[in-house]
Formats: sequence, structure tokens, C-alpha cells
Amino acid sequence: MNRLAAAVLLLSVATACAQPAEGCLRHQAGFAALIGGSPEAARAALERMPGIRSVRVGGPDTPMTRDYRPDRATVLVEGGVVRSITCG
Repeated sequence: MNRLAAAVLLLSVATACAQPAEGCLRHQAGFAALIGGSPEAARAALERMPGIRSVRVGGPDTPMTRDYRPDRATVLVEGGVVRSITCG
């Protein structure tokens, strides 16, 4: 493979890897501020975030589907307090 082809290949791989996160994933850094708060406040904050179209709230024993949706946030609540927030 010549140098130009190798450079083009490396640039295309780097560009593909550098794509910004979409949907729920682009807001993950802000989830930490919602941990320990009320589920209602977390839901309200998540619903205002662009790219999040669905928010589900439940406890550790709440049945939930396992399908992945990039536009969905899941709020895990224990003892009336938000314990974690995940995407998908």
C-alpha cells in the first residue's frame, strides 16, 4: 500500500472514531449531577435534553425491556433516590 493510500485510510478511521456521541450518550457527563436527587427532578432534566426522546424510571426489580434505544435514558431508583442513569 502506498503512503497516500495509508494516510487516507488512517484519516478516515480517525474521523469515524471522532464522531460526536448522539442521542442520550452525548449527555452522560451531566448525569452525575442528577444522582442522589429525586426521580421527578431527574425525569424533568432528562426530558429537556435534546436527543433524549424517552425516559423510563424504575427500581432494581422493575421489569424492563433489554432492547437498545440510543434516544432513551433509564433512571434506576432505590429508596426514592436516583442511584444511576444509563442510556439505551
